[in-house]
Amino acid sequence: MVQCTRLIVQMVVYFTSLFPYLVLTIFFIRGITLRGASAGLVHMYTPKVEKLLEPTVWLDAATQVFYSFGLAFGSLIAFGSYNTPKNNCVRDVILVSVCNAITAIYASVVIFSILGFKATANVDRCIELLPDRHVDRSVYDKVMTTISPNMSEAWNLEECSLSQQLDNAAEGTGLAFIVFTQAIVQLPGAPFWAVIFFMMLLSLGLGSQIGMLEGMFCTIFDIDIFKRIRKPYVTGVVCAICFVIGLIFSTGAGEYWLKLFDSFAGTIGLVVIALLEMIAVIYIYGHEKFTEDIYQMTGHRPGLYWQATWRFIGPGIMICILTSSIFFMIMDNPTYKAWNADKGLPEDANFPGWVMAIALAMIIAGVLPMPIVFLLRRFQILKVDLDIHQGSIRRNETTASTKEMIDEDDNDYDDDDYSGPAMGGRVNDTDTDDDDDQPPTMRHLMQNHLSVPKNKFRMKIVDY
Repeated sequence: MVQCTRLIVQMVVYFTSLFPYLVLTIFFIRGITLRGASAGLVHMYTPKVEKLLEPTVWLDAATQVFYSFGLAFGSLIAFGSYNTPKNNCVRDVILVSVCNAITAIYASVVIFSILGFKATANVDRCIELLPDRHVDRSVYDKVMTTISPNMSEAWNLEECSLSQQLDNAAEGTGLAFIVFTQAIVQLPGAPFWAVIFFMMLLSLGLGSQIGMLEGMFCTIFDIDIFKRIRKPYVTGVVCAICFVIGLIFSTGAGEYWLKLFDSFAGTIGLVVIALLEMIAVIYIYGHEKFTEDIYQMTGHRPGLYWQATWRFIGPGIMICILTSSIFFMIMDNPTYKAWNADKGLPEDANFPGWVMAIALAMIIAGVLPMPIVFLLRRFQILKVDLDIHQGSIRRNETTASTKEMIDEDDNDYDDDDYSGPAMGGRVNDTDTDDDDDQPPTMRHLMQNHLSVPKNKFRMKIVDY
C-alpha cells in the first residue's frame, strides 16, 4: 500500500511538471499559425522604456521571479534539504535559471501570439460595424490618425485600433479566465483547446501547491510537539485550513481579495522575506562560512561575481525596489480595478483605509517572526536549539514523493581531498571562538555535538 501511494505521488509530480510543456507546445504550434500572431509578437518585443521609471513595475518583476523560482516560500530550502552533501548546487542553480528563462520566453510567445489573433479579430469586427462596411483597413487607419481624441469622443466614434486592443489586454486572472478564453472560443475546435488549457492551469496549480506545502510541512514536522502526531493527520488539518482560507477567493468579492493578497502579501512581503534571508546568510552567518560550505559540497569556491552579487548587488537591488515601492505607495494611494456597472468597464479606485490595515497586517504576519526569533536568540531569551544539527544530518521523510530521493542518495561517499563538514571533515577556518552569541556553524555542530569519523559520513534516515 505504501509503495503504491509513493508511485501515485511520483506520477502526479511528473505529470504536473511535464504536462504544461506539452500543452504549451500544442498552443505554440497553433498560435503562430493564426492570423494576427505576428502583431502580438511585435507588441511583445516592442520595448516601453518609460515603464522602467515606475517602481511598481520593478516590484512586479521581482515578484514574478520569486513566484517562478519559488524564492522566499521555503519550498527550495525544503527540497534542498533532501540533497546529498556532495550535491553540485551551483550546477542546479544555473540549470534551473536557464530552464526558467527559456520557459518564460516560450510561454510569452504562446500568449502574445494568441492575444494578437484576438486583437486582430476584434479590430475586424469593429470595422465591420462601421456605416461603410467596405472600408479598407489602411484607409481607416489613415483617416483615424487625423481625428483627435476629443473629436472621436464628441462624435461617439469607436476607435478600431490594433495597438489599443493589445494594450488593453487584461492581466492576472483576467488574462487567464477572460481574455485567453475569449481567444480560445474563436479557434476551430474550441472545446478541445478549452479542455487542455484548463487542465494545464490545474496541473500548474497542483505543482505550485506541492512545493509550497512541502516548505510548510518541513517546518511543522521539525517542531517537537508535531513529531508526536501522525503525519497524515497533520497534513489533512493543514490542507483543510488552507482550503477554508481559500474559500474567500470564491465569493462575490473574491477577485478583490485576490488583488489584495497579490498586491501586498505576494509582493512586498516576499521581497522583505528574501532580503532578510540574504542578510541572515551573508552578513550574520557570514559569506566566508557560506563560501566554505559550498566548497565542501562542490569542490569549487564561488568567484568574484557570486561574492559581489551576494554581498552588494542583490541586497542593493532589493532595498531600492522595496524602498521606492513603499515610498510611491505612500505618496500615491494604491488602487485596484473596480467594476462600474453603468459603464460596463473596470475603473481605478483607491483602497479603503480598513483594507490597507488588513494589507499591513498580512505583511507584518509574514515578516515579523524572523526578527522576533533573531532578537530572542541574540539576547538569549530563547536558547539556540543544540539539536538543530539533526535537521541537516537526520532528514525527515515529510512526503512520500521524497522517499525514493532519500533512498537513492544515501550511499557511501568516496573520500575527497576537499572533504569538510558536509563530508565529515574539517572546515578550513581559523576562527576558534565558541561564543554562544555567534550563530552555530557546520564546524561547531559537527565537532561539539557529533562524533563523526574524519572522512566517513553517511546520512541516517529516521522515520517518526
